[in-house]
Amino acid sequence: MPFPSLEKSLEKVSNRYLLVVLAAKRARQLNRGAQNQVEARQHTKPTSVSLEEIAQGKVGYRVKDEDGSKG
Repeated sequence: MPFPSLEKSLEKVSNRYLLVVLAAKRARQLNRGAQNQVEARQHTKPTSVSLEEIAQGKVGYRVKDEDGSKG
């Protein structure tokens, strides 16, 4: 797996700050034993795997409303 493209990841996520949070949360899940959604080498870092998953559209997310109401 080559280094994940940030440009491809940013096409899937609305802004770079959200991308960082999403990648970090997914990397944390991978560290805790979650299955990879993409094929990765044995010693690939979880952050790289999470960015590749985002770039390939394998990871979804929801943004809560700021007022806390359900939409």
